[in-house]
Amino acid sequence: MGGASNDQNVLTGGPVTGTTIKDLPQPLKNTLKEKAPTAEIADIDKETQGGQVIYRITFSEPAKNPTMYISQDGAIVQNMPGEKSPRETQEK
Repeated sequence: MGGASNDQNVLTGGPVTGTTIKDLPQPLKNTLKEKAPTAEIADIDKETQGGQVIYRITFSEPAKNPTMYISQDGAIVQNMPGEKSPRETQEK
């Protein structure tokens, strides 16, 4: 009960259909493990913005883990309010 098994939630949650955790590039998985190691993924959407592939990751507990936008190379495009990233502002 509890313990180390909770550390795997980020790689065991997520949707059954559509884009799944198995479909994510390894650099993106590494970013998720670093930024939200115990968060359970509720949904993954793959989007293209300005020719760049961006994954929108939503979590089961959005109050604790707000939606994250991460590029396929693992860079955070947009994260929590107040946490700025060089790529946060995307122009179309």
